Amino acid sequence: MARDEFQALLTYIRTDQLQPHRPRSGPLESPPPVVTIAREHGTGGEAIAAKLAESLGVSCFDKEILDAVVATATSDPALMRQLDEKLPGRAGMFLYASLMGLHDPLTEYQRLLTRVVNGIAFRGGVIVGRGAHLLLRGAPRFRVRIVGSDEVCAARLAGGDPAKVADALHEVQRINAARAKYFKQFFKISNADPLQYDLIVNTDRFEDLNAVVELILHAYRIHDGHGEAQPPSSIHQDSTSGP
Repeated sequence: MARDEFQALLTYIRTDQLQPHRPRSGPLESPPPVVTIAREHGTGGEAIAAKLAESLGVSCFDKEILDAVVATATSDPALMRQLDEKLPGRAGMFLYASLMGLHDPLTEYQRLLTRVVNGIAFRGGVIVGRGAHLLLRGAPRFRVRIVGSDEVCAARLAGGDPAKVADALHEVQRINAARAKYFKQFFKISNADPLQYDLIVNTDRFEDLNAVVELILHAYRIHDGHGEAQPPSSIHQDSTSGP
């Protein structure tokens, strides 16, 4: 994402002007594309999101979301970064915040995260993780979840090196468990609930992630009323033949 666009997002947050529901003056315009990408670790979700954003002509927001939260927070930036898609032990965090005279970091993180995500949606973009599909309740958005088996995701992260698979498998399970806990405590809902998404894609048998991007684009256009209900012509049968 370009630096000037990131600065524009910060301006929206700091001036409290991000209100997607606010009536706009002048002629009505089509809302900008907003797609949320929830993903399991090792599924290729980040790469898919970046390619999807490029195809839609919007920016992809991943770590930039955390950067915007940190940039506008009054709490210690280190505390904000600890809360990115995971919930560390809060006892020590609260003790530190109290000693430093800081606000409740979790409450501030929740408030700022909601403002950042809605600010992005106001301008359009592909939003990776952070429960954006739940934070944008009622707002126009296409909600995607990318999943995969632990074993295939670990093999993908290992890059074909059998010696790295065991460590990668532990990483997949650890990060997915942390994200599941984050959702359960932060949103009081399971991140695996299929009713919270418009499309769920299993990337286990997709060797080419571009095919996944095309699949999502086709579904998005149908969902948005700009596509025909037929399979994308460039996705061939052999594109789904994986390991």
